[in-house]
Amino acid sequence: MEAVRQIVNSSLLDGIISLPEILKGKEVELVVYPIKSIPKEKLPKFSRKEIDAMLEGSVTQSLIGIVKDEGMELEDYRTERLRKYDYID
Repeated sequence: MEAVRQIVNSSLLDGIISLPEILKGKEVELVVYPIKSIPKEKLPKFSRKEIDAMLEGSVTQSLIGIVKDEGMELEDYRTERLRKYDYID
Protein backbone atom coordinates (compact mmCIF):
# COMPACT_ATOMS: atom_id res chain seq x y z
CA MET A 1 0.00 0.00 0.00
CA GLU A 2 1.37 3.38 -1.01
CA ALA A 3 1.43 6.25 1.49
CA VAL A 4 2.48 9.88 1.54
CA ARG A 5 4.55 11.18 4.46
CA GLN A 6 5.44 14.79 5.14
CA ILE A 7 6.71 16.82 8.08
CA VAL A 8 4.57 19.94 8.64
CA ASN A 9 4.02 22.49 11.37
CA SER A 10 0.90 21.49 13.27
CA SER A 11 -0.51 25.01 12.85
CA LEU A 12 -1.26 24.07 9.22
CA LEU A 13 -3.76 21.55 10.55
CA ASP A 14 -5.75 24.08 12.61
CA GLY A 15 -9.42 23.80 11.72
CA ILE A 16 -8.85 20.54 9.87
CA ILE A 17 -8.09 18.09 12.67
CA SER A 18 -8.15 18.40 16.46
CA LEU A 19 -4.72 17.97 18.01
CA PRO A 20 -3.73 17.58 21.66
CA GLU A 21 -2.17 20.72 23.19
CA ILE A 22 1.21 18.99 23.40
CA LEU A 23 1.42 18.87 19.57
CA LYS A 24 0.26 22.44 18.88
CA GLY A 25 2.94 24.66 17.31
CA LYS A 26 5.31 21.74 16.77
CA GLU A 27 6.56 19.89 13.72
CA VAL A 28 4.50 16.74 13.18
CA GLU A 29 4.59 13.91 10.69
CA LEU A 30 1.55 13.73 8.44
CA VAL A 31 0.92 10.28 6.96
CA VAL A 32 -1.78 9.69 4.35
CA TYR A 33 -2.93 6.18 3.46
CA PRO A 34 -5.66 5.17 1.04
CA ILE A 35 -8.71 3.78 2.82
CA LYS A 36 -9.75 1.24 0.21
CA SER A 37 -9.05 -1.54 2.69
CA ILE A 38 -11.56 -0.21 5.26
CA PRO A 39 -15.06 -1.58 4.69
CA LYS A 40 -17.58 1.22 4.04
CA GLU A 41 -19.76 0.11 6.92
CA LYS A 42 -16.89 0.85 9.35
CA LEU A 43 -16.39 4.43 8.13
CA PRO A 44 -18.11 7.15 10.14
CA LYS A 45 -21.20 8.59 8.48
CA PHE A 46 -21.97 12.29 8.81
CA SER A 47 -24.94 14.28 7.63
CA ARG A 48 -24.45 17.54 5.74
CA LYS A 49 -25.56 19.39 8.88
CA GLU A 50 -22.91 17.63 11.00
CA ILE A 51 -20.20 18.38 8.43
CA ASP A 52 -21.22 22.05 8.31
CA ALA A 53 -21.07 22.18 12.13
CA MET A 54 -17.57 20.65 12.13
CA LEU A 55 -16.38 23.19 9.57
CA GLU A 56 -18.00 26.16 11.33
CA GLY A 57 -15.37 28.88 11.78
CA SER A 58 -12.54 26.73 10.40
CA VAL A 59 -9.89 27.61 7.86
CA THR A 60 -11.40 24.98 5.58
CA GLN A 61 -14.79 26.69 5.66
CA SER A 62 -13.20 30.01 4.70
CA LEU A 63 -11.81 28.38 1.55
CA ILE A 64 -15.10 26.90 0.34
CA GLY A 65 -16.27 28.70 -2.76
CA ILE A 66 -13.06 30.71 -3.29
CA VAL A 67 -12.59 29.26 -6.76
CA LYS A 68 -15.74 29.46 -8.84
CA ASP A 69 -16.61 26.11 -10.41
CA GLU A 70 -16.47 26.71 -14.13
CA GLY A 71 -16.63 23.05 -15.04
CA MET A 72 -12.90 22.77 -15.72
CA GLU A 73 -10.66 19.94 -14.59
CA LEU A 74 -8.29 20.57 -11.67
CA GLU A 75 -5.30 20.64 -14.03
CA ASP A 76 -7.00 23.37 -16.10
CA TYR A 77 -7.45 25.53 -12.98
CA ARG A 78 -3.81 24.91 -12.06
CA THR A 79 -2.55 25.91 -15.51
CA GLU A 80 -4.72 29.02 -15.46
CA ARG A 81 -3.38 30.12 -12.06
CA LEU A 82 0.24 29.41 -12.96
CA ARG A 83 -0.10 31.45 -16.16
CA LYS A 84 -1.70 34.30 -14.22
CA TYR A 85 1.18 34.51 -11.76
CA ASP A 86 4.11 33.32 -13.88
CA TYR A 87 5.79 36.73 -13.83
CA ILE A 88 6.29 36.59 -10.02
CA ASP A 89 9.69 35.27 -8.95
